[in-house]
Formats: sequence, C-alpha cells, structure tokens
Amino acid sequence: MSAPSVDIHRLLQALTVRTVGFLGEELGIEVTAQSQHLDDVQKLDLKHLTAIMSATDNMKLYLAYSFDESLIIKAFEVYCQELDIAEDERETYVEETAGDIINIIVGNALADLSAQGRVIGLSPPIVITEAKSVMRHRGAKFASASLATAFGGLNIHLIGPGELFDDTLDYVEA
Repeated sequence: MSAPSVDIHRLLQALTVRTVGFLGEELGIEVTAQSQHLDDVQKLDLKHLTAIMSATDNMKLYLAYSFDESLIIKAFEVYCQELDIAEDERETYVEETAGDIINIIVGNALADLSAQGRVIGLSPPIVITEAKSVMRHRGAKFASASLATAFGGLNIHLIGPGELFDDTLDYVEA
C-alpha cells in the first residue's frame, strides 16, 4: 500500500459507495451507519462468512467482504427469491451469493477507478466460513470500512501486501 500503488482511501471509498448502493438498490437493505478506519487498524475480525478477492496493480492486495450471518442470509433470501432451492443446497447458494456480491461491487468500483486510467486485475472470489481474527504484523497494512444495517453488519477490509498472506488470509511462512 505504497505511494505508487492504488490510493487506498479512494479505493475504500469507492467500494463503500458501491456497496451502500448495491445493498439499497439491489437488495432493499438500507445502510444505517458506516465508518472507515485507515491507519489505525491493528486487528481484523472476520465475521461468519467472508468473500475474498485479490487485486493486482503495482502490488497484490486482498479485498475481503465479511458478513454477519443474519445479513448474508437476508441477502441470499432477496437474491434468490425466485429460485426453488433445496435445503441441502442452501449453504452453497449462500456462499455463491457472497461471491456474486463481491464480484459485482468490486468490479464496478474498480471500473470507476479504471475510468481514471488505472487497470487492476482481479482473482475469482474465494469464500471462507470461519469467524477468525487477523492480527497486523510483519509489515502488513489494513484498512477497513464497517457498514451497519437492520439485518447485521458488513466489514470491507483491504489487506496488503498480498504476498504476506494466503487466500484464506493466514500469514505465509517467511
């Protein structure tokens, strides 16, 4: 997250704006409060379900959307209301909903930044269903936005440099 790379504040702001818009316009879920934390984040608390993508520009950076269980269930219910889903397939569809949401929002937010001359590559989303904490050390940098809704919270995390982590946000061995 150095100077020649993506402006982290602008990226986090673009993701937040697109997320608030998507939740409201596509899912009918109003964001009731939001906050951003750029330089003071020491620990990331991953919620019930987290969708993760890596973005590559001058450096690799992870983007993580971490959902409270109640919020991702509500998003799933709205997103899949026209589908007849068997109970034994429900968990798979909940995870796919999280992957679709991050794909759409991040793609649109990065398209906004690309319109300003920046091209950023993305990996397909990976979904983890493990609440855990990631402590900041070994030169890692974190930035986060927290969104609250009547159905639960969503945290957007920017985690870098990506070379310090694997795809489940565990530190790699040095």
